[in-house]
Amino acid sequence: MSRNRLRAGLSHALLVALSTTFTFVASADAPPNPAAQAPTTTPDPAVVARAKERKAEGDKAMDRLRPLDALAAYSEAYTLNPEPALLYNMGRALEALDRLPEAIEKLTAFRAEAPAELLARVPGLNDRITSLEKRISRLTVKVNVEGARILVRDAVAGMSPLDKPLALKAGPAEVVVEAEGFFPYRTRVDLPGGGAYVLDAQLQSKAKVGKLIVTAPHTGVKVLVDGTNAGQAPLETLVAAGTHKIQARHPEFKPYETSVIVNAGGERTVALVLERPPPIYARWWFWTTIGVVVAGGAAGGAAYALTTERDPDRGDIQPGQLSPAHLVMTPPIPF
Repeated sequence: MSRNRLRAGLSHALLVALSTTFTFVASADAPPNPAAQAPTTTPDPAVVARAKERKAEGDKAMDRLRPLDALAAYSEAYTLNPEPALLYNMGRALEALDRLPEAIEKLTAFRAEAPAELLARVPGLNDRITSLEKRISRLTVKVNVEGARILVRDAVAGMSPLDKPLALKAGPAEVVVEAEGFFPYRTRVDLPGGGAYVLDAQLQSKAKVGKLIVTAPHTGVKVLVDGTNAGQAPLETLVAAGTHKIQARHPEFKPYETSVIVNAGGERTVALVLERPPPIYARWWFWTTIGVVVAGGAAGGAAYALTTERDPDRGDIQPGQLSPAHLVMTPPIPF
């Protein structure tokens, strides 16, 4: 996000923050609000002053494009004096940090708790929340083991079974599910914006299966495990404990085959060794074929010469051009 875009997006948050005082009582002519009518006690002036101080520090951090510092300051100010405007400011700071589900939570809370005159200062609130909703996705993870830890984008998102779908930023994400005594389940998904995704994560016990890892020195190598296509190397797959046949296929290399033993709860790595076939001119049948072709060509040429009639050659010396001297033969060499 560019600095100009971030500054423009956060300016409205500062306007609300700077134009709101830290009081618990709404103005007399404001419509009744259930949250505002709740019984309150007079806050400690020192606490209110400290809350104002932290809010001001948060405003400065936002102005300097430091939303993480601003979020810390606003959160502390809200703990000291839970003013609804701070919920809005926290929501905008979270949005700047790309923590969209949390931003929606704060903005929704602000909409529920803020008095009417404060809500009137944020006319685009509903549109903003709707826009953010379109940028998040809800992920349901079904796990066959209770108490498994669910991680999304390297952060713990919950434990199985989940009581509700996970609200997450839409887009590519790596999901890992792990539990004691089981091999981790790992996959990559593309979470749809404004939609939902259901993932069925089946964990396998280390007492029954082992991990098979296959590597290859080249890309595009097809791997078969016990005759079943397992994908392209490099790959990892879980197999039942025991002996397994590994085959590799690539159009530019000789077929490869080996057998390995995989122990329950263990790992076995197979490094494929691929050999290129010999060039065509180094194969015995190539030269045999060439010999047959050459011999066949020679025989055909001789047969053609012997069986084909042609006119006699014609000389190019005119009659009467040769003298008798040209007819004298060279005497033989005496012994």
